[in-house]
Amino acid sequence: MHAILISIGSLGDTLPFLAIGKTLAGRGHRVTMVANAHYRELIERAGVGFVENLTEEDYNDFLMGQSDWSGLRALKEMGELVKEQLEKIYEIVRDQYVAGETVVAAQGYAFGARVAQEKLGVPLATVHLQPMWFRSIYDPPGLPNWIPRWLPKGLDRFVDWVIDLGVGPITNEFRTSLGLPTVGRLMKGWWNSPQRVLGLFPDWFNPPQPDWPTQTVLTGFPVDYATPASPSAELDEYLAAGDAPIVFIQSSVMREAQEFFEASVEAVRRLGRRAVLLTPHPEQLPPRLPPGVKHFNFVPLEQLLPRSAVFVHHGGIGTIGHSLAAGVPQLVVPMIYDQPDNSQRLERLEVSTHLWPRKYKARRVAEKLRYLLETPEVAAHSHEFAARIAKTRPLEAAADQLEALQGTDAAAKVA
Repeated sequence: MHAILISIGSLGDTLPFLAIGKTLAGRGHRVTMVANAHYRELIERAGVGFVENLTEEDYNDFLMGQSDWSGLRALKEMGELVKEQLEKIYEIVRDQYVAGETVVAAQGYAFGARVAQEKLGVPLATVHLQPMWFRSIYDPPGLPNWIPRWLPKGLDRFVDWVIDLGVGPITNEFRTSLGLPTVGRLMKGWWNSPQRVLGLFPDWFNPPQPDWPTQTVLTGFPVDYATPASPSAELDEYLAAGDAPIVFIQSSVMREAQEFFEASVEAVRRLGRRAVLLTPHPEQLPPRLPPGVKHFNFVPLEQLLPRSAVFVHHGGIGTIGHSLAAGVPQLVVPMIYDQPDNSQRLERLEVSTHLWPRKYKARRVAEKLRYLLETPEVAAHSHEFAARIAKTRPLEAAADQLEALQGTDAAAKVA
């Protein structure tokens, strides 16, 4: 089998596909990842084939603009990315496709993969990393469950109208050029493959809703702590030298994080705790770090989190998966896209609390950290969900679903 795995976006979007790709490669399949040039080395070092869908320059421009995105601005920029990638991804799939051998797994907004399924008959699994993309009126993002049903229905229709206004014309123009009919509600029903939709999170994080696609399979968070690599000598020495640290990280798409790390350092100073600061941008850090506070450009989370006291992060779904697998309490600082919704769902599990970025000040951070460190119920719930994850094999489950699609080409083709 030749598996083509298509990721659009940041490291958090790329790593789950790479983990699944490595699992498929370990089963003897040929794997090609379609991703942006920034992650070429990471992907090829893992022994997976690589095809570029976004240049390094374009990717950096995309990242640099995100620090102040919110609401409709974020939606507009995502629409621009969809437009830019539509024909490119379609052509990549078309050129790589061999009937009976090829299977594609792609993020929902890789519209070119969905068009290729319709036009060419390519077997496709749509992959949603976050619950938010399932777009349910029964459990809508950011709204409590007790609200009247008509309200989320209206909001759902409004979101469809905005999305279709932004990406509908270019999508349907391209479809028409291929002899395909026009479609609407692009990011509600159409973008989901009729063959398989994979949710890369467990049902206890977000239970399936009545209006989800019936072909949905939840495989669990794509993390594997069964055989973690040994920590580096520097990290191991630091962890062994004192109590479990508090770990702070910012999203890979955020280049302006000086205030975040300054407040973090001051908060742990007030608490008398050790800390690890994770960022590939050392210019974000205070010029001098106090004793017990250590900076690393990058550390695999599976090496660090199980030996940590609290994890402070932005609320990306991949980061949450690692945190839950490690059984560590969490302080979430959500900013854009799915992060506020992910944070809300995490708090339902009673393993976390949150601070909005504008309130991320040393005093408030210290208060939140003290609560997480001193509340036994938070630790107990964190350990409970870590135990659940340890009993699963999510990467194997995702690989099984993709293998089951091989040879279903005729079932996919609709035009």
